[in-house]
Amino acid sequence: MTGSIRLAAAPVSWGVTEVASDAVRQPWTQVMDEIAAAGYAATELGPYGYYPTDAATLRAALAQRGLTLASAFVPLPLSDPVCFADAAAEALVIGQLLADLGATAIVLSDAGDARRAASAGQLAPDAVVGMDATDWDRAAELIAALARQMRTLGLDTVFHHHAGTYVETPAELAALCSRVPAELVGICLDTGHYVYGGGRPREALAQYGARIRYLHLKDVAAEPLARARATSQDFVTGVASGVFTALGSGCADIAGVVADVRASGYRGWAVVEQDIIGERDAAGRTPLAGVTAARELLRTLGID
Repeated sequence: MTGSIRLAAAPVSWGVTEVASDAVRQPWTQVMDEIAAAGYAATELGPYGYYPTDAATLRAALAQRGLTLASAFVPLPLSDPVCFADAAAEALVIGQLLADLGATAIVLSDAGDARRAASAGQLAPDAVVGMDATDWDRAAELIAALARQMRTLGLDTVFHHHAGTYVETPAELAALCSRVPAELVGICLDTGHYVYGGGRPREALAQYGARIRYLHLKDVAAEPLARARATSQDFVTGVASGVFTALGSGCADIAGVVADVRASGYRGWAVVEQDIIGERDAAGRTPLAGVTAARELLRTLGID
């Protein structure tokens, strides 16, 4: 089943992220060059507007480097229905770009707000905080409606639980999943964010099975996470302080996750990520060094 898992990387490993849009960003050409140099087959889009948004220009840039476009991570304000319409309209623009480039999935997430960002990683795994049943029903309806629109573009919708948002803990992911049909909205399991939110990724794999149709492989450093929780760090501060670490060196049990995924016959993208703020991670490694080491690790775990 090894060949059924396709590896991609993402600009977030170079510090290019929606949560720190004012941070200095390396040129997109350098990021794309380094993704190819590290041996990945594809890239995610990154924040809309970082890579070229003209389909022909982006297609040429990818082809020049032997890459394809896997998907795009698109945050939406689930707790703010007034702002949701504009965000959904932009998501459809992004979806059209993905479809034009041959991608088959879009990764949606909650955008959260300052209050939830401040409590990242600090909630119990069974906690559901900040939205009541009516809010959840409305959020589910919005996601389902958008997923149906994405389907007309030929895109499968998967939802990404995310630390510092209203869909962070295992219980919050379950609250959303219970309200939306699995065939309409799958899951992007992010191993790092699942740990950050109090969960165990291998338990999520067992619980959701084939509903997990997209993967973000990411690791978490136990000591920085414990410190972030103890000092009530917000999400950006936690990332900057090194909560996310080199793949395979943390507590997300990446080897176990990969073994489970391979045994399940998973067929799809696995996007290697290490969220950072700035040009190097907390250990001083460059993004190229990080994603290259991650690629080599995955080879030892059976993903060629």
